[in-house]
Amino acid sequence: MTELIGQGDAARTLALLWGKVATPKRGPRHSIGSDEVIAAAVRVADRQGLPAVTMRAVGNELGRTAMSLYTYVLSREVMVDLMYDSVHAEFAGPRNVKDWRKAIANWCTRLRDLYLAHPWLLEVSSARPVLGPKEQEVLESLLRVLAKAGLPLEDRPAATSALFSVVRGAAKQASEARAAVTEEDAEWWAERAQALAVAAPDFAERFPESTAMATQQRKGGPQPWIRAADQAFTGAVALIVDGLAQRVEAATE
Repeated sequence: MTELIGQGDAARTLALLWGKVATPKRGPRHSIGSDEVIAAAVRVADRQGLPAVTMRAVGNELGRTAMSLYTYVLSREVMVDLMYDSVHAEFAGPRNVKDWRKAIANWCTRLRDLYLAHPWLLEVSSARPVLGPKEQEVLESLLRVLAKAGLPLEDRPAATSALFSVVRGAAKQASEARAAVTEEDAEWWAERAQALAVAAPDFAERFPESTAMATQQRKGGPQPWIRAADQAFTGAVALIVDGLAQRVEAATE
């Protein structure tokens, strides 16, 4: 289940996101700031997932009471928005957009890497943006590449939506595949393969294409599902880029 962001006080949230709220002057001598609170919340989420992020848990991370944090972030809802925006500062968009195809592939790879570094980002609904500067820069960096490529303005919403969806879906698939890989993983697959052979002896005949793909994946060695997730991601991005190239060519004719 994903969490919907943008649930906190709009004015306070946006002021914090855009650096328009000063750190309170009154309080403990060694006062912390909102940046320290958000960094602590991110650490909790990285270790335990987004549901574990509570004012109490973050307070414990900082050695403070939960009540002391409300001075800085007002509510958990505001804190989640700030967390979400803050980690996007780790994203570095493509600098060289001369080869726009490679630039888009690079953009997708870096965003997927960000999601895999902070899997809890996938627990946040993508239905709404937080409208913070760091999240916005991720979108802007992609739009700069699409503009450089010459993609018509009216095609850019669909292009960005498709690319964000592919990256997010690929990151989720890869994250789940990595979480499933344990020491017992090979044993699990071997047991299921034997049981499937008994339950569906005609599986290969009924599903020849699925069987062929699975056989091909196994040729690469161990952890086939992780490799499959990586390959699917690369292939999906390439397909979208090919489609965008056709739109660019049509626009220049």
